[in-house]
Amino acid sequence: MVSPTSLSIREEHNGIRLHNDENTYTVNREASATLDSTKAFEGPEKLLEVWFAPDRYNLPRSMTPDGLKSVPRELWEDMLDLVHCKVLSFIGTSEMDAYLLSESSMFVFPHKLILKTCGTTTLLAGLPRLLDIACVHAGYPKGMEPWRVFYSRKNFMFPDRQKYPHRSWKDEVKYLDAHFSNGSAYMVGRMNSDHHWYLYSAKRDATSSVKTDSVAADGRFEDETLEIIMTGLDREKAVQFYNGQVPEIASDSDASSASSEELDPGHSLGAEITTKCGLANLYPFSRIDSFLFSPCGYSANGVTDATHNYFTVHVTPEPGCSYASFETNVPSAVAGMNSLDVVSYVVGIFQPSQFSVTMFETRGTDNSFVNACVKGLAPSEIPGYTRTDRIVYELDEYDLVFVAFEKSEA
Repeated sequence: MVSPTSLSIREEHNGIRLHNDENTYTVNREASATLDSTKAFEGPEKLLEVWFAPDRYNLPRSMTPDGLKSVPRELWEDMLDLVHCKVLSFIGTSEMDAYLLSESSMFVFPHKLILKTCGTTTLLAGLPRLLDIACVHAGYPKGMEPWRVFYSRKNFMFPDRQKYPHRSWKDEVKYLDAHFSNGSAYMVGRMNSDHHWYLYSAKRDATSSVKTDSVAADGRFEDETLEIIMTGLDREKAVQFYNGQVPEIASDSDASSASSEELDPGHSLGAEITTKCGLANLYPFSRIDSFLFSPCGYSANGVTDATHNYFTVHVTPEPGCSYASFETNVPSAVAGMNSLDVVSYVVGIFQPSQFSVTMFETRGTDNSFVNACVKGLAPSEIPGYTRTDRIVYELDEYDLVFVAFEKSEA
């Protein structure tokens, strides 16, 4: 792991505008110091991806050259206020801005935004503001729907505690349909299991009446996202994500984290546990920004410079509702591992009783995991686990693979 603090560190102060410079690391000390996860309970995240173009080189001509990355940070923070979460820290690269949040993560690229939030956050409540920011401050053509939209989540553990518009999947779909004219909703997996997954996708209508500007015609592009959702974490594995456990764990650590003078305790201890639990070794070429919550919980964003690749990890370790998620768009060829290797490594860190794997990729991408699933040869050899479900969807230019596993009986 390359510590983010090897770069310039800026301290966040109220009222000071911080530009999203590349290769910078910013810590919001005020938010980090006052954060308390005592009431955190809902680990499964809501995940929204809004694409305004297939890549940064095909932005509409009306948009600024850096697209969404040119938007001042305080505008994104205003949007996040509607979602009910705060920015803890920020890593800026030439290709993306990665925000570690009080409830998960946000990634801003020139051509798209990814927002992932847990708990009782109202993620979709920030959608109208997000679309407005893209038009007013990044130059996206007013009246033109986004190029692609994806919204997904696992089934909630405590659905009765959610707030509108997240009280039910029906409400969420109705809300999304009010903003997008060409959306489709899916439920993936067994309804009577603890692991089923919801997906909403929308694609801009090719016959859109908006002709003032246009994105280049749909052509070949590659997109690959792997998500692992884990529940029932092994208690010995989960305990390392409790704040009180880390000083003892970290006492003999030689992790490449910043000194206590540079980082607040949450970030400093987060860097320690990133090394101790093994996440730092997964993609050793990445810069990792991590945070250990009080009394428990963990979040991390990893980015690679000069690429659009990222990974993000979030852990809620409380017994009875323990949960961890892992998501990445790092291609198998870049990582030097196939997707099955990545799944096995991540699952080994948490040793959950159940987990599901979702691979969402453009059709034709050379991924051995997806190819095997599409051919009916989904892997069942994850050490210590038995496959309980395999589902394959064809969605426009994407293949969606959903595979569920549970721990084998001893």
